Amino acid sequence: MPGPDPNSIWLELGYGRRYIMYHRYLSTGQAGNRKKRVERLAKRMTKGDWICRWCKDPLPLWRRVDALYCRESCRKRAVRGRQKGWGNLR
Repeated sequence: MPGPDPNSIWLELGYGRRYIMYHRYLSTGQAGNRKKRVERLAKRMTKGDWICRWCKDPLPLWRRVDALYCRESCRKRAVRGRQKGWGNLR
């Protein structure tokens, strides 16, 4: 299954707030999927949970909503850290 379209969701700043904007699918029957993804993304950003578990950088918007790491190298470092007993990194 292909990943999310990297250009379909973007952030805009206005009136001192952040807005998550997205393109809707037109007449494909898939409009609900992108809307649900944006809602879950907004929920994670509101909680302050949209950061990498390893390097603490913000996750790119094109990552999956359930992503924990910003890139593959951070995920691998976390796995190696858990194997060496560096703590309970997700």
